[in-house]
Amino acid sequence: MTITLIQLFPILILYLAMWATYRPLASYKNGMLFAVTLPAHAIEHPAVGAIQVRFKKQFARLSIWLGAAALPLLALNAWEALNAYSFIYFFAWLTVFIVGMAAPGRRAFRATLALKREQEWFVGKKNVVHGDLRAARMKNATSAPIGLFAFPLAISIGTLLWAIREEEPLTGIAYAGIGLTLLLAIAAYYMGRMKAQAFSANSDLNLSLNQARRRALSYMWLLLAIAQSVHAPLLIALLSLDSTAEIGIWITVPALLALVSLLLVLTTYRRIHAREQEALSQDGQAIYTDDDEYWANGFTYHNPYDNAVIVPKRIGIGTTINTGTVAGKIIAGGIVALFAGTIIVVSFLLIRSELTSPMLTLTAEHRIEIDYPMYDYGFPLADIEQLDLVDEVPKGNRTNGEGTPRVARGKFTLKGLGAARLYVYKNNPPYIRIKLRNTYIFFNDLDPERTKQLYAQLEQAWQP
Repeated sequence: MTITLIQLFPILILYLAMWATYRPLASYKNGMLFAVTLPAHAIEHPAVGAIQVRFKKQFARLSIWLGAAALPLLALNAWEALNAYSFIYFFAWLTVFIVGMAAPGRRAFRATLALKREQEWFVGKKNVVHGDLRAARMKNATSAPIGLFAFPLAISIGTLLWAIREEEPLTGIAYAGIGLTLLLAIAAYYMGRMKAQAFSANSDLNLSLNQARRRALSYMWLLLAIAQSVHAPLLIALLSLDSTAEIGIWITVPALLALVSLLLVLTTYRRIHAREQEALSQDGQAIYTDDDEYWANGFTYHNPYDNAVIVPKRIGIGTTINTGTVAGKIIAGGIVALFAGTIIVVSFLLIRSELTSPMLTLTAEHRIEIDYPMYDYGFPLADIEQLDLVDEVPKGNRTNGEGTPRVARGKFTLKGLGAARLYVYKNNPPYIRIKLRNTYIFFNDLDPERTKQLYAQLEQAWQP
């Protein structure tokens, strides 16, 4: 049930995000339809209406089919032995969903752009737009200074020092906090140099609106950095209080951070949009750029003649990367490689945990060797201080290992015992418990009878 809830949350968020982003493309707004700039009279063309109807049908049909494709997760989660494969299927479904839900919009963009060229529907005057862009690239002195990110960075570093001093097993969270703070600072830096927008033939208005946009976005990134820097010590402290609530904390605290971050982003962009609409309504000189040729599929910007790395999106809110620049190619390639690499590595670890079992052997040199990839461990038989066969493993936190609903392997910190190494199938007693000087070992086999045989062999060889 817990795994199903963990997977259901991002599925619902993705559905809401995709519908909020792509479904409005079928409506003519801000001089664009399907991210293609069109004159108002073009909307009355019968071919445009046909594209709109086709998009709506394809989008709704695809939403239903992809939703049905997620149903096997219920069966995979219900059978404990298949839980690891459930996550692999989940990652694959996420990839297909993200790519698939964008497909109707891509097709509609290409069809609309082809119709625009056929009918010779041109929008705006490029010489006027370029002049406004030069004016809007003037120095912006109102953005949040990048040095302000020293504040959340100091919190993150302080969290790390605290975790190390207290010997907390969750120092990885503190390291992740530092990394996220630096990433957000880098994002804010490049946002301040994003491509300027031409809102009007009035250069002064363009400059003012671009300054306001950059200022709002710079402080948005700063607040996000502060929120996540506070999140890290809070998460560590809560997990240290009661390990029995670990799953609930792992879900609740990051979910709250995600919710706060989402609200902050939506509020910021809503205010930016409201400010722009108000200013343009008073100016009365709104124009629309006609650079559709640089927007592949309506949302990927590729303009080698534009030096800006970050540009405003045509679809949804926020910004996107100009893949026509060297920096844009590196960033886009890095994001794809990171996403693909993460899925591949996590899937490999999950499959390995299901297909590879730890092996415990007693050697002729009177040593116990536990063989398992990345978490091998061995020690002399004489180092054993206590040897028991128990029915439960204490609750605890993973410090360096792997854990699924079915298995736990690697280094853990157990309640009441401290440092331990686990090589166990969960909820499958009995367990061999070995006490060494500075740690505990818990081991069992998938077959309980095999576990009892191993224990008898160790007990016979061990001389307390």
